[in-house]
Amino acid sequence: MDKKKKWLKITLGIMALVIVGVYIGGIAAFHGKFLKNTDINGMDVSDMTVEEAEKLIREQVEDYQITLKERGNNSETITAEEIGYHYVSNGEIENFQKSQPYALWFVSYFRPASYAFETAVQYDETLLKEKADSLKCFDKATAKAPEDAKMVFQESENKYVIKKEKQGAKLKQKKFWKLLTETISERDGLLDLEKESCYQTPKVTSDDKDLNQLVENLNHYVDIEITYCFGNQKEVLDGSVVKDWLTYDKKGKVLVKDGAISDYIASLADKYDTYDKPRKFKTSDGTYVTVEGGSYGWKIDQTAEAEELTKLMEEEPHMERTPIFAQEADSWENGDMGDTYVEVDLTKQHLWMYKEGKLIVESDFVSGTMTPARVTPPGIFRLYYKKSPAVLRSTKPGDSYETPVSFWMPFNGGIGFHDATWRGSFGGQIFWNSGSHGCINLPYSAAQTIYQNIEKDYLVICFYRNGEYKY
Repeated sequence: MDKKKKWLKITLGIMALVIVGVYIGGIAAFHGKFLKNTDINGMDVSDMTVEEAEKLIREQVEDYQITLKERGNNSETITAEEIGYHYVSNGEIENFQKSQPYALWFVSYFRPASYAFETAVQYDETLLKEKADSLKCFDKATAKAPEDAKMVFQESENKYVIKKEKQGAKLKQKKFWKLLTETISERDGLLDLEKESCYQTPKVTSDDKDLNQLVENLNHYVDIEITYCFGNQKEVLDGSVVKDWLTYDKKGKVLVKDGAISDYIASLADKYDTYDKPRKFKTSDGTYVTVEGGSYGWKIDQTAEAEELTKLMEEEPHMERTPIFAQEADSWENGDMGDTYVEVDLTKQHLWMYKEGKLIVESDFVSGTMTPARVTPPGIFRLYYKKSPAVLRSTKPGDSYETPVSFWMPFNGGIGFHDATWRGSFGGQIFWNSGSHGCINLPYSAAQTIYQNIEKDYLVICFYRNGEYKY
């Protein structure tokens, strides 16, 4: 053997020993550890023991948190520590390590190894419940329930409009818990509550067909403007009043509440009727007296007007209207007595006759004696008729008479104006003890002038001053 071959053998022998040494050293180095280029669930565990790998995974697990993306660009976070979220070893990592081919440790430098498993984790449900209860998305003060769209009456426009629904921020609790536990189980870091439809929703929205139809039906009735005229005074009937009369059934049919229209007409009558009511009257001397009695005055025909208004409401009217009256007065001025009347001051025993505000005649008179049987009662009356000549008769026992007169003008039963040529004087205090049987006794000329200017239904106003209607 020559010298070259000898050194070659020596070199190869040394190399073989080195290789064997390195190989044996590699086996020793990776004993109980993961080989190079090994990852578990995406984490590099090269050169780590089972304990070290489990610690890495535990730290990664315990670094977990879930973000709740909430309505209104709000978000909240639940951390692993807050819910006792932790890793539980089931031996998977140890099995991975044992399954590696240590005899071929050198292959790992060229061929990576990857392992994956469902990491066994646990969390405390009680802690999760406590944490969830403390979240803002469960705060009753801010997590408001949704509000349905609804109709409201808009005073500024006198009509119904739809108030848009409000989404609110109240969660569907069962769905939330289901999604939350699933998200934690899947180790997902985000739960988008809006995207997952976790919020309660309104049952009725502004585009609801039935709601819109109901608003349209109601507006048909409230689109009304009737101006009732009572002289210079007016009462406007519009949607702001009518809205309180309306109701509707389950099908959206609009109904007017029983009695609503008749009650409204009754309220007008109560306010504007003057029939059988005392009223202020401005006398010829400029003072005011309260006049009552008689059958004069404005009186609404409530039944007829209620029927007419019921019909009008179907037509959406915009109009001025005078109600139907069962009885009318001459005016709305001066206590509804206008400027054409005979003013009979029973206290002063003096009268004035006006026609369209012009004084026609004034005169003293003598009225009924102040006794229960003869006193002239106060009140507002209309002339029945006039007759010339006439004979006044009474067949009343103990007080019968038959008296011819030239001018007879009755206005209150058997009481009226007439001439009394048998009297030598008028006015003053004669009526207290020597008055008439109730009629207004006049001088001939005054009776004649009144007769020439008066006509059927002429207004006659009789009054005492300061409560002097006594005997």
